[in-house]
Amino acid sequence: MRTTFERNIKGSLTCLFFVFFFLGCSGTKEEAGINKLEGNALGTTYHITYMGPVNEYLTAQIDSTLLGFNQALSTYHPTSLISKYNNNEAVVEDFESEAIGLLHLMIKKSMTISSLTDGAFDPGSAALFALYSEAKKKGVYMDSVEVAEVLRHSGIDKVSIEKHWTGNLPVKLDSFVQLNFNAIAKGYFVDLLAHLLDSVGSQHYMVEVGGEVRTKGKNPSGKPWRIGINRPQIGASANDFFEVLELTNQSMATSGNYQNYYEVDGKVIGHTLDPRSGKPVITNLKSATIMHEECAVADAFATACMVLGVEKSTKLIESNPELSGYLIYEEEGELKGIHIK
Repeated sequence: MRTTFERNIKGSLTCLFFVFFFLGCSGTKEEAGINKLEGNALGTTYHITYMGPVNEYLTAQIDSTLLGFNQALSTYHPTSLISKYNNNEAVVEDFESEAIGLLHLMIKKSMTISSLTDGAFDPGSAALFALYSEAKKKGVYMDSVEVAEVLRHSGIDKVSIEKHWTGNLPVKLDSFVQLNFNAIAKGYFVDLLAHLLDSVGSQHYMVEVGGEVRTKGKNPSGKPWRIGINRPQIGASANDFFEVLELTNQSMATSGNYQNYYEVDGKVIGHTLDPRSGKPVITNLKSATIMHEECAVADAFATACMVLGVEKSTKLIESNPELSGYLIYEEEGELKGIHIK
């Protein structure tokens, strides 16, 4: 069942790339013990490959997980927890404890990553993102006065998970602050699907949701999972890979800045926003692919890298032992790649 969230979130998440999986195997599911699931989620599709016995209840568990996820984090559904929280209408009795716990978790993870990226990643800037979307629809620049006013009430630091409203809801330190976890939510949904597979004892799997990936063990050929990064170039074919990476027990997320832009008076306005300045950012960094154990973390850091650019992203990845990355940038009209760690 496609929810309002699923229909509307399409295209709004940061990751713009499709990844492809080189399984390198033959034979039927029965022969090899290879099981595949696919469906719709978060306005895109999911694909799961796992080895071992078939679990006939897995699809129902995925649907249930998706429903709870949307009820907690869908900014497109007016009755979701985050929508009511943004409008200062949230009442704890209206929501399951799991939804409130998920909101807490997203805030906590975001605070940590926002601090590590010097604010380049900040889900507390939902009002800024909305301002940008409205300007894009109209084909105009964002109004500088409106941007300045929105920035006064933006920032994940304006929410406290130490203080609580009745029922354990996080406290807004600024009643006007609004949250949007689109730049980390898809990655976290990948993690949730991986946890489902872990819970049924799967030792070898690949989970992909709209290009975000988490792997465990080996592929059906007994080798690391091979994931292709698309060439970040308008008009590139779906199977035009700039690089292919091997993953084992790792997640991977990619963000880019060469699509979804718009133009005003012939000037290109990129879709990546710097939540610190409120301004769209375009650098020579065309795509950032981040690897980490958790897909949510990889997702968020990939978004931050597109704000920071090549040099600062390189330093960020090098300074964090849990991260590795692959950056594709343009130099003198030529695309180049750099593998970090």
